[in-house]
Amino acid sequence: MRNGIIGIILGVILVMLALVIVRQRAVHGVEYELSARFDRYVFDGPEFPQGDFEMDRLVHRLLFPTRFTTTFYDAHYQEVTRADQPGRYGAVVTMKIGFDVLHRFVTLYRTPVKISWSYAPWPMSVQLPPEIGLDPAVVHNQQAEIGETLKNAIAGRETSPDLAILLAGLAETSPSDPPAVTRTDVVARDDAWWQGLRERLGLSPHYPYLVNLPHDYDDDPAKRWPLILYLTTGSENGTDLQRVRQSSLCLVIENGKQLPAVVISPQCPPGETWSSRALCHLLDDMTAKYRIDPDRIYLTGGSETWALAMVYPERFAAIVPIDGDTDPADAARLKGVPVWAFHGAGDEVTPISETTDMLDAIRLAGGQAHLTITKGRGDVWDEVYATDVLYTWLLAQKRGQPEVITPGVPMP
Repeated sequence: MRNGIIGIILGVILVMLALVIVRQRAVHGVEYELSARFDRYVFDGPEFPQGDFEMDRLVHRLLFPTRFTTTFYDAHYQEVTRADQPGRYGAVVTMKIGFDVLHRFVTLYRTPVKISWSYAPWPMSVQLPPEIGLDPAVVHNQQAEIGETLKNAIAGRETSPDLAILLAGLAETSPSDPPAVTRTDVVARDDAWWQGLRERLGLSPHYPYLVNLPHDYDDDPAKRWPLILYLTTGSENGTDLQRVRQSSLCLVIENGKQLPAVVISPQCPPGETWSSRALCHLLDDMTAKYRIDPDRIYLTGGSETWALAMVYPERFAAIVPIDGDTDPADAARLKGVPVWAFHGAGDEVTPISETTDMLDAIRLAGGQAHLTITKGRGDVWDEVYATDVLYTWLLAQKRGQPEVITPGVPMP
């Protein structure tokens, strides 16, 4: 009898443990897709909006145990419980799901007075309600961005997170600032603000990475080496570096390609996008950890290659962007950085004009830019990194020096 009771208890425990394991695995499959929502993102008065999981009822029923807590910060990164002043606020949402802790970062904006958005002048690209309190000169100078953002920010005349980001960025823009480019627009301002807060809170994105050293790296302890920073696309995001290892440049090296350079291949965490500032910190760490020649640091990958190079052009000797979109209005930032861009002729996601317009703008600004149009679509990256003449050209460049033209480089 006693053994039977013990057996039943053990059986119940094992079943419960199995259920926990199964549910936890199920959670891992969806947790990074979970998002936070607030009943308002643009609000008036000192009380913050209420927040919860997106699809809160479903989440609370299916994922156990769950906990949703929010900490608010003002524009100066001070933790607050009330929105006593108009302007930007940040909500750091902590989601505890089983044994995992996730964070979401939500921009909020408090207006000086209550705004009746349903009766505000329309279209918004022509006039914003004066009660918002923004400098009229800023609104006038940033009309193009306001119109484009508001077109997507207000659906059915209900405020959205995009509207909060727009208003916060405009409130922080000087009347003397020129029309925004991608590097300086309200989304970039928002990303920079959040990166500053995340660094203070110890929540800055952490990029695990693969490192490939030259086979003779240890032969000469005094020698400094070039560094290639390789940024993968969103399809390689995650927590398993094997996904990066199987991506184009890493796979070429795994298959025996010997490069006389240190190759660093970071992985972007799930639910995140590349942060230029965090990537710059990673470069600092790598140049301190390995014997790197600071005048021979190179950058390659997708759209973030353009973005990172335009934020920190002084760091790179040359860049190799692939199939990425960018902002030709900011091309002068790269006039001192040699560029060899690749784009697939069959790319159905990013028009080839994104690359050609950018290269034309770089040349017009006085820079050096080359283009190779490949025939493929999905295998473009593999084809690029299997091109030997690319590395000859890339590793010949030095920061701040005139471009070295090597055999096989396509000329404009």
